[in-house]
Amino acid sequence: MTRTTSERHTDILNGYKAGGSRFSDWAEEHLGSFTLTHWEWGEVNLRWDIDDRFVMPDGVMFGGHIASVADHVAGLTAMTVLTQDNERFRTSRLETNYFRPLTMPLATIEGRVANASKTLIHVEADFYNADEKLAVRIAAVQVRRMTG
Repeated sequence: MTRTTSERHTDILNGYKAGGSRFSDWAEEHLGSFTLTHWEWGEVNLRWDIDDRFVMPDGVMFGGHIASVADHVAGLTAMTVLTQDNERFRTSRLETNYFRPLTMPLATIEGRVANASKTLIHVEADFYNADEKLAVRIAAVQVRRMTG
């Protein structure tokens, strides 16, 4: 099995890591400030600097917003195992389990591909709060598809 991320997806991930790409800019505007600190085949690590745009009056992140971020993280993680430039994916399942609240100022996220087959990519990710305690764990299934 080839364990080389396609050129297109490598460029997207490296651009996201460098900042200022259309993907990282979109995430900044809609989801919050993310730094892709590391990626390799089947893995991503991110830092999420949580700002007050996404925090409820009691200081806690809204669970629906965390689920949106979880879908974004699942996509970035799945992208690491795409081997052809014309491969894409769509989320078919997203399960989000909350253990403790996420609050400002930050969360760290570790995503990993649990299994990648010809048609499905199973992703897991852990979100840690500023005290480095597990706050959220997600499981997602991405369906591979080809374009063009």
